[in-house]
Amino acid sequence: MDIYKVPMGSDFPEHVRRVWSQTQILLVLIGANWLRRADPLSPRVALRYVAVPAFALLVALLDRQRIRSARDLRIACFIIPLPFGTAFFREARTRPLAAFAVGAILGVVATCAMTISVSLRYHQPILPSDTFEWLENVEYVVSIAVGFFTGNLLARMPGVASWWPQKEDWVLLEVATALEKRIPIVPVLVDGAKMPAAEELPKGIRALAYRAATDVHSVPDFDAHMARLIAGIDKILAVKAS
Repeated sequence: MDIYKVPMGSDFPEHVRRVWSQTQILLVLIGANWLRRADPLSPRVALRYVAVPAFALLVALLDRQRIRSARDLRIACFIIPLPFGTAFFREARTRPLAAFAVGAILGVVATCAMTISVSLRYHQPILPSDTFEWLENVEYVVSIAVGFFTGNLLARMPGVASWWPQKEDWVLLEVATALEKRIPIVPVLVDGAKMPAAEELPKGIRALAYRAATDVHSVPDFDAHMARLIAGIDKILAVKAS
């Protein structure tokens, strides 16, 4: 196991490449959520993706040359959060619900900031004075939240998400190294998992999608499936030895 075998102070990527030069076969265990890395959401990251786009929206509101009407502001409230939603996925690959929550908080904070800014600038009451103004503020909140969430969903699309593999994804490094060194690879689909399509995988390991896979279920077929896997490994090793 790497926690015991990796020498202290060693460069882990370089260690992987060195160890892989002695590896005869690689089993890639693929579960149902193998492609869906869900990191815990850091409060610092969440705060950054509320404060920065909220400031950008506030600056846009003050740009009277481009924002001349409520319609223009609604469009800006949808478009400006889009890239921030995409960047949020790249930095924190959380589940969609977490991204929606950050987008909703952004919508409330940004709308409040814009309302206070306009009130101070034109000496108006901070709180909306009638139902129409309340609904208008709700529209801004929804536009901002939907824009942020749409950007996040676009980043999750298989053809887009693979553009941004995370640097600390050691499984990605290990599989890419095995492909580079032409080590035989056997994808092992655990408990009914499906083989990822090439476009769903990061660019460096898309060749994995074309490797013949085998299934392993926990019960009641575990012994039979493992016997088949072991027999397949023996055949590969026998060919390499001949």
